[in-house]
Amino acid sequence: MHLNIPRPLGSLVNVMIRYQGYILATASLIMAFVFFFVVILRYWFQADLFAYEEWVLMIAFWVYFLGGAMGSYENTHVKADFLLSVIDNVRTKWIVVNCTLFLEIVIGIVLCYWGWLMLWEEISAYPDWQRTTGLELPFFIPKLGIFLGFVLMSFYSALHLWSGLRDGPTEEWASDEAPPHI
Repeated sequence: MHLNIPRPLGSLVNVMIRYQGYILATASLIMAFVFFFVVILRYWFQADLFAYEEWVLMIAFWVYFLGGAMGSYENTHVKADFLLSVIDNVRTKWIVVNCTLFLEIVIGIVLCYWGWLMLWEEISAYPDWQRTTGLELPFFIPKLGIFLGFVLMSFYSALHLWSGLRDGPTEEWASDEAPPHI
């Protein structure tokens, strides 16, 4: 993947991506282990793990939204880019991709705002946070994961836009493969 990150942000972005990878790998392993353990408990011992759904669901929120952010960084998220396959002009492809990225950022900013409102509702309710019924875990935990996921997705989209605008249309854009900055 070709992404020219501005010099002052390069090391910060590398650290962020590394920690996101650690969190995603660890959380995925925890969820797999828990589901395996629950099956063993349920079918071999006719027992149940009390309220495991509550904290596993919170981990799943973090995995889902941090995974979405990782997809934004790596440019591997699902998208309908049929239009790019019918455009032959490199400059036109470049314009379409950068306009798409701009819209992605605008939508991301709106989602960040809504995510912040959702998170602030929890923060302002302290100490009377909404809690799960079994373990009384605060809803703040998954809402923080949602908000951070939206912020990271928007940030990575902005990096892609900056990189695309900085480099302009290049020879790589002329190939049949996906352009490097989208």
